Amino acid sequence: MKNTIKYAVTALSFILSNSLQAQTYSNHRAVEAYASWNDTDLSITLRWKVADNAQSYAIYKRIYGSESWGTSIANLTATDSFYQDTDVDATSIYEYTVEKTTTITDPFNRPNKLKGYAYISTAHKKPAVHSRGVIGVLVMDYIQNSLSSEINTLTQDLIADGWAVFKEVIPSSSGVSEVSSIIKEHHNKEGCNALYLLGNVPVPYSGLYCEDIDYQSPPDGHKTAPNSHCGAWSSDVYYGVIDGAWTDVDSTTLGTREQNKNRIGDGKFDNNRIPGKVDIGVGRVDFSNLPALTKSEIELTRQYLYKVHNYKIGQVSLVNQGIVEDNFSTLAEGFGAGAVRDFSAICGKNGVIYDDVFTQTKNRNYALSYTCGAGWYYSCNGFGATINFNTKNAAAFNHLYGSYFGDFDSENNLLRGSLASSKLGFASMWSGRPKWLTHSLGLGNTYGEVTKLSQNSINYDAGYYQNGIHMALMGDPSLRHHMISPPTNLVLETNTDKNKVTIKWTASTATDVIGYHLYRSQNPNGGYGNPINVSLVEGTSYIDSQTYEGTNHYLVKAVKITETGSGSYMNMSIGLADSISGIKKSQSNISIIDRSKIKIYPTLVQNIIHVEQKNTQKSSYSIQNSLGMNIIEGEILSQKESINVQQLESGVYFLMLNGFSQKFIKY
Repeated sequence: MKNTIKYAVTALSFILSNSLQAQTYSNHRAVEAYASWNDTDLSITLRWKVADNAQSYAIYKRIYGSESWGTSIANLTATDSFYQDTDVDATSIYEYTVEKTTTITDPFNRPNKLKGYAYISTAHKKPAVHSRGVIGVLVMDYIQNSLSSEINTLTQDLIADGWAVFKEVIPSSSGVSEVSSIIKEHHNKEGCNALYLLGNVPVPYSGLYCEDIDYQSPPDGHKTAPNSHCGAWSSDVYYGVIDGAWTDVDSTTLGTREQNKNRIGDGKFDNNRIPGKVDIGVGRVDFSNLPALTKSEIELTRQYLYKVHNYKIGQVSLVNQGIVEDNFSTLAEGFGAGAVRDFSAICGKNGVIYDDVFTQTKNRNYALSYTCGAGWYYSCNGFGATINFNTKNAAAFNHLYGSYFGDFDSENNLLRGSLASSKLGFASMWSGRPKWLTHSLGLGNTYGEVTKLSQNSINYDAGYYQNGIHMALMGDPSLRHHMISPPTNLVLETNTDKNKVTIKWTASTATDVIGYHLYRSQNPNGGYGNPINVSLVEGTSYIDSQTYEGTNHYLVKAVKITETGSGSYMNMSIGLADSISGIKKSQSNISIIDRSKIKIYPTLVQNIIHVEQKNTQKSSYSIQNSLGMNIIEGEILSQKESINVQQLESGVYFLMLNGFSQKFIKY
């Protein structure tokens, strides 16, 4: 299912009809599929729209995060429209491929028949994600100076959503190497999962397009004068690769723009493909060099931070559908196939509509859109131009594809400009070469996570220029779908002994809230970890008897079960935060365990994992999967305990025990 690029494919500059067709090559190369779970018999049912040109369907399955699909688990006829899988358990996250073989000859793979795909990550009430990791906010000095209050709100929102945050102000005199050093220093010290670039943070460039024998054309196909797009492209992914062999020993001057000319030792790298694993999901919010817009860079940045804040606190209601506008409908690559299949996995049945984006978004707030068409740095034929965002809104999350504007560090760039609308426009990406992999958004993953998945993609049908250095996210990488309103009016009160805290709040206004999780930390910059409540709090108060001495920081989050085209997950609001000082440590507090006094074995486990500790103190534990989700929780009540992990699927897990972490493999 992996395609590699060896030569140029058709350029994108010619004008095509704007008429929208029911069955395009994007439809041929995609399967509109979604998943649902049955509680009664514990099964997963995959359903899809049957295509007139279908010849057969094959189903593949793996544990989410596995590297191989293996052999098909089912082979179905052209008229089949669903598949029920009964070999499942409620604690696992699965990933499926629905592979469609059509009756159409594939012009890129003669004499074979053209294939279409759906990818679905599915779970049944996937556990809540309590800790999302570490996010770095790199903000330019002139942005920080003008918008300190708004940036403070941003960092507090990130903390409230389960992130540990570090912030660095980048001097205007900095270059790419200085920024990279800052990132690596933090990554080596505390780790980093996501990176938020705010303002005109120096843009890395990489690529020798047209000079590399394997890349004789740039990703948009334009290799000849007068508008050659050869050479190096803007490449934020450089910041996300901690260990990569980036080189600067070759050159090309075939590109028209000076920025695309790549000379030896100029700080622009040679790589056309990402030279290593992407560790950090990078997102950029940069309104510099956009003179077509009537508002200033500072005003546009303030507007963006304000509207995204409102979205995160559940104040923006979205139509749960994705609009597809395919102005390249006759091109056999099917550039929009990734959007067609992923929108269905995110939004579910009837999650995809086909129409003009600006027409549909005039009066309704759609969650997703995809548009492709002949392009320039500031426009996409059949869609519009950067200047349109002075008055118009697209969707909340926009996939755009066309010539030139995928190179985002350009004047009036369409990708960056699409974030300038006053209402929506939270994120955008150049999606078509390759196709992005965003289906896991249906289980609450962030855009930073799907950016990494798309950049690292293996064993997926991503099309041409897979793992290309040009793939980049415009927007806040912490963003996710299905936001709900948090509780309000948090009140913290201590008892007379000052060793307990009573927490009170007003209920969330979101529908179908099933309870609340509460978190405590000594660090005002995050690091809340697992909730302090063992089970969901169904009321609006809680007494914490395990307080820290000194200042205690608290979060309260609303929880609901969100149903999507990918099953269901325990969805949480961002947290309502407050702190209280002067607290005395309770005698019943659970202290951090001395690592020298604990033994966990074996590390290769079939059924039972043993815990020995040289004290009799009660200890809470959790077992997390490789995504950081709690699978099993409990307490250690004696010096020696056995934990049954027989129900776990094979894979890598972590036993978390009051500050101690032990990796083990279940087989």
